[in-house]
Amino acid sequence: MSHQLPRPTLRGNHRIWQVMEAEGELAALGRLKAPRPRPGVHRFDPRCFDNEEDVLSRLALLGMARIAPVYRLGGPDAIQVHGYIEGEPLSALRPPGTALSGHELAQLVELFGRLAAVPPAAFAPVHRCPVVLRPHTTGEFLHGLVRFTRRRVYAVHRRTTGELFAALGVRPEVLAADGPLARAADRLTERPFALLHGDLHRDNLIVAEADGLLWTIDWELALIGDPLYDLATHLHLMRYPAAQENELLTRWARIVEANLPGAAAGLVRDLPHYLAYKRVQSVFTDVIRQALVVRATQPAELDEQLPRTAEMVSSALRRAARVLGLSRVPSHRSVEDAYAAWYRDPAVPARPPTPAARAPLPALAFSPAARRRRRAAS
Repeated sequence: MSHQLPRPTLRGNHRIWQVMEAEGELAALGRLKAPRPRPGVHRFDPRCFDNEEDVLSRLALLGMARIAPVYRLGGPDAIQVHGYIEGEPLSALRPPGTALSGHELAQLVELFGRLAAVPPAAFAPVHRCPVVLRPHTTGEFLHGLVRFTRRRVYAVHRRTTGELFAALGVRPEVLAADGPLARAADRLTERPFALLHGDLHRDNLIVAEADGLLWTIDWELALIGDPLYDLATHLHLMRYPAAQENELLTRWARIVEANLPGAAAGLVRDLPHYLAYKRVQSVFTDVIRQALVVRATQPAELDEQLPRTAEMVSSALRRAARVLGLSRVPSHRSVEDAYAAWYRDPAVPARPPTPAARAPLPALAFSPAARRRRRAAS
């Protein structure tokens, strides 16, 4: 995801991009983006490629359409830059929760089909995850995601944010090796693996000025894994209206099955499990990210920041309430108070908002929305 700053700078979650005009013999390339790392960036998602350029270069060799070109500029100390896609993010035209046009939806379905057709072996030379840690089954894949969130997200920040999670009624047991998400992983249908974008949402889809088509950017979280995870991530982030979500599911199943037989197996049964994980992951990510934001806020600006933090965290808690076992989601004011108390002294134990918020963690099952999706896809 990229956030617009006064040009010529763009700030992504992992890197800062300098936008510059190509000059001299390179002028025909138009504008370019040169990356530099953001210091102190925290990881909230697994990564199996050293850099986005490796993924884009491989995709270009395979003929993937509508992705940014990568250029190497300079001699021995050459830097890799991206072609700048002139246009605006889809989110500016179709905010989350709104429907896409039929043409836009068709392009997204086509993109999923192209990803399903990409042979994972083509990325073996740039795949950096240790072989012994690479999942071989869909169950291992989801177990790995849950383990990453437990060990590399929550555990890393537990010392500074553990009491904040307690104040919000969020229990880390949901991420346990024998918790509801892990038990769901043991029941997944087997599917062949594919290349996944890993972060396919409205800010990472650019409506190009030149042709009005969707171009896909920000491949930093690309993975090799279960294609159903890419679909769940997309649905979680896009927030389609229900009717259009059902249409996408039907068309997604048809195209990925045609390009990668078996990729849509168990769709109706397994999609709710991945969606449950995405909702839980968002809670742990947003609570920690907002803690970092609040901690860096000046005292004079705290009253302005806390409502923004409460809005984001409350939204994540509402969407994950069922799998988290929250019978009562903390109010905006309760979330603000929890962060304000943590800001004053993060070492002081915080009291949960209400005993009723700590219901037993549920077994994962179909929600009414999932049953509607099942009927629509059948």
